[in-house]
Amino acid sequence: MFAGVLRLEKSDDKISVFRENENEPILVKNVKADHRPFIHPIVAPDGNGELTQYSPDHHPHQTGIYWGFTRVNGRDYFHNPSNGYWQLQEANILVGEGEVVQWGTVYHMLGESGEAIMEETQVWSMRDAGDEYFVDLIWTGQAHTDITVSEYQYGGLFVRMPWDDSKEGEIVNSARQKNRRAEQQRSSWLNIGIQIDGRDPDDWGHIAIFDHPENDAYPMPWRVDRQMGAGPARSILGDWNISAGESKTYKHRFVVYTGRLNDIHLNQDWKEYSGERYDIAAWLQARAEAKDAEFLTGEQAIEKMTVPDGLVVTLVTAEPQIPQPMAFCWDDRGRLWIAENRDYETRRSGFSNDGNSRILILEDTNGDGRMDTKKVFMEGVPFPAAIAVGFDGLWLGAPPNLMYVPDKDGNDKADEDIEILLTGWGIRDRHEVLNSFIWGPDGWLYGCQGFATPSTVGKPVDGGRMFKKGDPFPTNIEVVDGQFIDGGVFRYHPTKDIFEIVSHGFSNPWGLDFDDNGQAFISACVIPHVFHIIPGGIFHRQGGKHINPYVYSDIQTIVDHRHRSAHGGARVYLADLLPEKYHNKLFMANIHEHALLADELVRNGSGFIAKHHEDIVLANDPQWIGFSIEIGPDGAVYILDWHDGDICGNDVHDKETGRVFRLATEGAPYPTNFNLKDLTNYELANMQLHRNDWYVRRARTLLQERAVKGKIGEDTHIQLWTMFKEQPDPGRKLRALWALHVTGGVSQKNLTDMLSNEHEYIRAWAIQLLCEDMDPGDAALKKFVSMAKSDLSPVVRLYLASALQRIPKSSIWDIASGLLSHGQDSYDHNIPKMIWFGIEPQVPEDPSRALKVAAKSRIPMVAQFIARRATSGQLLDVVVGELAKATSIQIQKLFLEGMRDGLLGKRELSSPKNWEKIEPKLLVDENLRNLALQVAQLFGSAEAGKAQLLELHDDATDVVRKKEILRGFGLNIFPPAFDAILAAVGDNALRETALRTLAAYDNNGIAEKILKEYADYSQSEKAVAVQTLATRQNTARPLIRALQRGSIPRDDISAVNARQLRRVIGPSFIDWWGPMEPKDKDKEIAINRYKFLLSDEYMAQADVVNGKAIYDQTCAACHKMYGEGGIIGPDITGSNRADLDYILTNMIDPNAEIGEGYQLVTISTQDGRTYAGNVIREDDQRVTLALIGQEVIITKSNILSRHKSPVSMMPEGQLMLMTDSEVRDLIGYLRTTHPIHK
Repeated sequence: MFAGVLRLEKSDDKISVFRENENEPILVKNVKADHRPFIHPIVAPDGNGELTQYSPDHHPHQTGIYWGFTRVNGRDYFHNPSNGYWQLQEANILVGEGEVVQWGTVYHMLGESGEAIMEETQVWSMRDAGDEYFVDLIWTGQAHTDITVSEYQYGGLFVRMPWDDSKEGEIVNSARQKNRRAEQQRSSWLNIGIQIDGRDPDDWGHIAIFDHPENDAYPMPWRVDRQMGAGPARSILGDWNISAGESKTYKHRFVVYTGRLNDIHLNQDWKEYSGERYDIAAWLQARAEAKDAEFLTGEQAIEKMTVPDGLVVTLVTAEPQIPQPMAFCWDDRGRLWIAENRDYETRRSGFSNDGNSRILILEDTNGDGRMDTKKVFMEGVPFPAAIAVGFDGLWLGAPPNLMYVPDKDGNDKADEDIEILLTGWGIRDRHEVLNSFIWGPDGWLYGCQGFATPSTVGKPVDGGRMFKKGDPFPTNIEVVDGQFIDGGVFRYHPTKDIFEIVSHGFSNPWGLDFDDNGQAFISACVIPHVFHIIPGGIFHRQGGKHINPYVYSDIQTIVDHRHRSAHGGARVYLADLLPEKYHNKLFMANIHEHALLADELVRNGSGFIAKHHEDIVLANDPQWIGFSIEIGPDGAVYILDWHDGDICGNDVHDKETGRVFRLATEGAPYPTNFNLKDLTNYELANMQLHRNDWYVRRARTLLQERAVKGKIGEDTHIQLWTMFKEQPDPGRKLRALWALHVTGGVSQKNLTDMLSNEHEYIRAWAIQLLCEDMDPGDAALKKFVSMAKSDLSPVVRLYLASALQRIPKSSIWDIASGLLSHGQDSYDHNIPKMIWFGIEPQVPEDPSRALKVAAKSRIPMVAQFIARRATSGQLLDVVVGELAKATSIQIQKLFLEGMRDGLLGKRELSSPKNWEKIEPKLLVDENLRNLALQVAQLFGSAEAGKAQLLELHDDATDVVRKKEILRGFGLNIFPPAFDAILAAVGDNALRETALRTLAAYDNNGIAEKILKEYADYSQSEKAVAVQTLATRQNTARPLIRALQRGSIPRDDISAVNARQLRRVIGPSFIDWWGPMEPKDKDKEIAINRYKFLLSDEYMAQADVVNGKAIYDQTCAACHKMYGEGGIIGPDITGSNRADLDYILTNMIDPNAEIGEGYQLVTISTQDGRTYAGNVIREDDQRVTLALIGQEVIITKSNILSRHKSPVSMMPEGQLMLMTDSEVRDLIGYLRTTHPIHK
């Protein structure tokens, strides 16, 4: 990162900051003897304009950037910058020149008699990053007498930027609340942006202010005045005190820049400043706000909402009519169907205990927009989570089943012959089950599934099983042709009875829709919130392993901004009621912002960028939980609100709440008394031109249903073909095409002819529909080859890349070769990865052809991945042979990179027969030398090892390169390097890397060296040292002796270390260490004892700072909390930590429920090492284990034994090893809602 050299100069009443070789200051700190200290001016980083203002007419007491409390022992220091309130004691330059400069001031705040009541110290530092400044403040107030800062709506740190009513500007906080809506709201940062005199009107000046987690009352509420002055104000929360002789410190950072607000960039800056993850901080804040909020009825909720001019929100239905609605949809009569899930209890519990879940049909019979009749379609089906209406019945997702519930006679009552179509859906995380059913334009039923609920889905054995009240969720579900999904989008064809997984990845997607061109989009929680769905795509995951170990690089989000985490519902607005500006925008509910938001989907290459469009409805109700959206037959937007005081689903505070709201134009009527089923085929076909896509979709589904029954004639197909040919708009042509497809009116030849259509999305959809049944036909395949080479549309090339997974093997390489000839696609968001996903299975089958294709590839990523996959497939001779033939330096480099990455973790490699012939040529070329050395070292080349060793000894080699060399010596043992590795343990910069590398070497000197210096290591270095020593018997035994002597504290041995030592040492370790798991009876006694002990009164005495220290020692090696810690166990930040039962059960009896991937795996290798951790990646040759503080790659051929423990990696009974006060403090810390710093 750029850092310019700055210098400070001090005069009688100013300290000024200058850039190197410049004479005009960019920042001035004013330090007058009897005036409050303040900063003014700050000059924009590009030198154009001042970003602060001194004593404006509207607020003459406001002075740039300053600190002034409004009520300190009754005195007002905010409105009185001088006149006997302040007295300078010191103003000093602390660091006068460099990339960071620092200065400080000390002032006395004076009482009414002129006495000093508090000493205020400000220490400032500044760094110039070129296009932005970072200015840090540490403010300390030391009380000379007892101080009370009284409750007031502002006071403290404050920023005054230049403002007048002619200037445009905007204040935005980290919760995305804007302008006066941010007033008195708590947030991690706040950004002030405004037009600046002398600058282009669109090129604003900005000052962002960061709060810090160590500050009292973080995140603080903020003052935002009507003239865009702002600052954090602790006093909003009430009086606070500083006793005489004590002090209070606050930390803040200012980011000064110009241009546009980039909230992603600011969040990253805040993370670097604070050491915390912004999303976690915002998440915890939202949860706390909801828990403490006042309950509002549906009518009261509407009164609090902020809605755009011309639009109104009304209440469609609410409790008691619909308690706990989890999904909703429409039928052909414009009636609202609700899945009422009363079985949801917590994220980890609830399936059939309530037994009263129902499917409801609501109808507005009088057109007033309020549902006034209710019918119960069915009841008693546990955990209904997703619904869609069609084909004379209901399609119901209720884990573990996807069911078709017929209503053949149309009496609005479920028929008895319910069919279980699919089974195997999981329920581990109750708010990540199958969800968001929607009929796709191709006639398939689509849906989503969360990553934390792994499922193997297939046809049921013997027809499957229906569940009822009180039934336990099945632990072992037999399926036929099961497909695994742990996060993704799926589809099921209602007449072909085929199930497919469309894409893998994501977090908890809960919302799916298609735009006018049939492009699919989902909304997601936790991770960035919008993804463009491509069939066959493998996408970014919140956690866990990819379905394919050879993915190498997944497809990322399309958003260029962030909202607060947790989106639910997704609908592209394709109706005609709302203003035109909303057309084709993606509507989403946001649970943490309690809002209806819209993103604009902007074409970018083969895909899209999702840009924030508008905050449409702000609920202003912290208990509003919108997570599903529908567009109605009236063109209005309908939002389902689960409504509860726990917005994250960890608990249900009120099982009787639930609402649906309607967003519409004022006076918009609601259609009643119609039934699309009464329309003729002609009328339904003509409805494909309707301006409201609701009618288009419902009509298409009805046409598909009639086609299945043989009730669609040639006249309807002629009508649709005429529409396809004559409509000028490609979107209308697509509607006709989709209707023809679902009714059997388009042939393979028709679709093949469409491959030459002038419109790119028609060509693209012709590809997809041709490949639907995996048999596009010879003519189409031949055309695909020519299109791959010559089609000018990246959209078409993306569809061809997607089709690689659905065509005969014989055609894959010809099409892939054509696609790889487009160098302009190298940086496309989707195409390179989709090509790779399509060809990856073919690489080990025909490596020679694959590498020949790679050698001609103009897309570097794919060429490198082919070489890497071929290397992983033990086809080194072929790879090196093609490397020798390559004439391009770039291709040689890519092949070497692929070889290096493919060889990592393999052991006892011998160099391919032709390596020695080409190695000298590679080492001569400066562009290839380092890569060639790395590969040669992996082959065990003595010359390469010597060269690396010389480089390690060279003082001119930087630390990053030395660490890389050390890691290489660990991946491929080079005995002559042992002494150098051991010596590197003495280098502070290299110690951790060297300690990890030593685990690969079998030498008695390792234990001696580590144990001798152990006491001088940092805590993280000690953890790595213990891990290394616990790997082999000859190092583990000295470790045990050191433990017995007390030279290493027992507390330094984590539970995972202890279990590893038990495997390495054997039963004698347990004899000394003691039992690791208590008996079931002991667990029950312990849980009951702690419930009694940890009363509210006792917990009120908890020292959470000490609790954090205990947590760091006991838990942090494996678990993340507030963004810090290990990855062996699950991140517990969002867990139900407020619940004492939850904590006690998980800590005393962690085996009661073990999450997938969190069972301890112990691997012993043939060279005498033992590792214990959890598997995070695995392919046919290597296993990657997550250990404490590191990952290790183990070659399967080197594995002597592999043991998967039936118990959790978390040891039982940890609390029983602590004193009562330690348990109290630890649990007090675990129940905190914000990070705690020592």
